[in-house]
Amino acid sequence: MHQIFHIIKYKLLIFINYNRIIFSNRQNLIRSLLASLIFIAFGIGTFIFSYNTIHFVIDEIKIGTFLFHRFSSILLFVLFLSISAGNIVVAYSVMFKSDEVYYLITRPIEFERLFLLKMTESILYSSPTFLLFGSAILIGYGIYFKLSWFFYPFTILFLFLPFVFTSAFLGVLILLVIIQLAGKIGIRWTIFSVVMIYLGSLIGFFKTINPKDLVNEVMKYYPHLDFNFSFLDPDLLMFLPNHWFSESLFWFTKSDFAFSFKYALLINLSFVFLLIVSILIGNKLYYRSFLISLDLKSTKEIRKSFQKIFSTSTSVFDFGRKSIFDAQTEVLLKKEFHQFFRDPSQWLHLGVITFLILIFIMSIAKVDLITTLPFLKTVTYLSVFIFNSFLISSITLRFIYPVISLEAYSFWKIKSSPLHPKKFLMIKIIPYFLFTLLIAEVLNLFSHQTTSIPFTLKFYSFINIFNVALTLSSLNFWFGSYFVTFNEKNPVKIASSQGATIAFLFNIIYLVILVVLFLNPVNKIFSQNSGDNKITNPELTFISLTLLLTGILVNYFSFRSGIKAIKKDY
Repeated sequence: MHQIFHIIKYKLLIFINYNRIIFSNRQNLIRSLLASLIFIAFGIGTFIFSYNTIHFVIDEIKIGTFLFHRFSSILLFVLFLSISAGNIVVAYSVMFKSDEVYYLITRPIEFERLFLLKMTESILYSSPTFLLFGSAILIGYGIYFKLSWFFYPFTILFLFLPFVFTSAFLGVLILLVIIQLAGKIGIRWTIFSVVMIYLGSLIGFFKTINPKDLVNEVMKYYPHLDFNFSFLDPDLLMFLPNHWFSESLFWFTKSDFAFSFKYALLINLSFVFLLIVSILIGNKLYYRSFLISLDLKSTKEIRKSFQKIFSTSTSVFDFGRKSIFDAQTEVLLKKEFHQFFRDPSQWLHLGVITFLILIFIMSIAKVDLITTLPFLKTVTYLSVFIFNSFLISSITLRFIYPVISLEAYSFWKIKSSPLHPKKFLMIKIIPYFLFTLLIAEVLNLFSHQTTSIPFTLKFYSFINIFNVALTLSSLNFWFGSYFVTFNEKNPVKIASSQGATIAFLFNIIYLVILVVLFLNPVNKIFSQNSGDNKITNPELTFISLTLLLTGILVNYFSFRSGIKAIKKDY
């Protein structure tokens, strides 16, 4: 352990000295203070949103505490899968690609300790945001149910954190298995198998729990909806951490602390179990996996696999082929293509997001607004639309935010070349924007398949999803150019930096504004059943034009910020 503490000590010293230098600059100090204020404001906003959402679902819709916690369990299951899938990409970047690993692995450090250090670092790297939002949500939950002070440290330390870490450890284990399988059967079949397992897990979970049947069964006991109806639960739920989490919360609200602590103990035991398993398997597989990852890079097996998938595209983007574009445009477009697909973390993360999109499409393809309550229809419709927008936000934040920073040291070659900054920025962002727009419209198309959505909303949704894609692409490009850093070549770390987190928080503000703008006009359409009688709607037209103007303004300022970043002398 002496070696680990030695490394941690100097990591802390580097962090302290680096921030001391950064904070000596007045502009950087103000930027950091503003970032802290934004984090605090978002924590407060998340708390308010959590409290009001629970109040609305339980007091207004009156679904009862049992169904509320079962729906929370479903969300926790999706969160569990998302964290584990996301941590596969983060762990790969931290444990197998970072320059620090290449350095430390040549030092007299045992691989077991190096694995433990980098695994912990990969998990902590993506935890602060989860901790902020999770804590704020749990505080809102506790205040709504008027729970004692003990609830807050108990749920944050012994429920939420072990739950997140358990999922993250599972992601690390899956990563080691992926690399081992990739060395034997190839990366394509390995990734395909993992995606199928994740999809199968999600589909199997929803088929097993069947929320619609559960609601119908519980509603037979109306108005006594706060009782424990766990006899309706399938046996599979008893073995899932998300169920233990929601059950612990449920019994805490009933003041039955013995049951609450029992489920909390199960989560912590699973956390300890996976930690031990991760260490044991990591001790045996980490060094071997590291060598396999080097072998995959040296043989270019990953790139060859994707060249087979994109055989037509790679021939078109080959530097030896003629192009309809001028020389500068051609070179930059082809550079963007090869720069993206040569980095495994880029297309691995793209694969994870594609996986989440497929899950969402499969989930919403058969959704029908069968309820007769107009406001409940409005909430359901806006929830789907906002989740579409959130996926767009995730894509733009992950792939558009880092595009300027990824130029790294080649930035100086571009800066000294006879290339106009505006042209350079246009070529950087347009392909990503078109890709984002395509995904946005596909998501919108699948989410509006049901006949119960009025035609007016279908018509305006295609316009407004364009506005959302334009605004979020420009917004994240703006923040990416403002917080640009050319000394970091890892796109995952760039997209997880402080600047990216601030950009994410502003993305959330934009999504909240969308809800506020659309809530009243959409509710009117569902209340009056007027959506099928006409195409246009004055309120929605005004909102659409406002959003379009906002997108254009954000796009304009993002380009100004980008040009300023390129011309700045670093």
